[in-house]
Order: sequence, then C-alpha cells, then structure tokens
Amino acid sequence: MSEFSINNETQPWREGLSVAALLAEQGRAADAVATAVNGIFVPRGQREATLIRPGDELTLIQPITGG
Repeated sequence: MSEFSINNETQPWREGLSVAALLAEQGRAADAVATAVNGIFVPRGQREATLIRPGDELTLIQPITGG
C-alpha cells in the first residue's frame, strides 16, 4: 500500500488527492493553516492543484494565538 505522511503520521495514499481536498476532509479551515509538501511552502491558491504523491511529507501548521 502506498502512503504519505502528515506531520510525521502515516496515512494511506489515494490517487487524485489534493492538499485542498485533504484539508477539507480533516475539517481544517483553509485560511487557518499553513501547508508545506516535502519542506516546500504551498500557497493557499495552489493547494487545489497540488496533488499528494506516495512518499510525500506534508506539514500542516496551525498558528495558536493567545497570551
């Protein structure tokens, strides 16, 4: 089975899965998370066109605010 990882957690890979679709599946607000694939920042406007491939390492960063 092919896999990829999100923040070092292994996930099963599916053909045609984009970064935008993954965020939607996880219920994450697109404007509340920064994304990188294999260490390269993916701007919000490119997430729909950025397909996840087997072996990719996604980093999702959700800023925490407060004081």
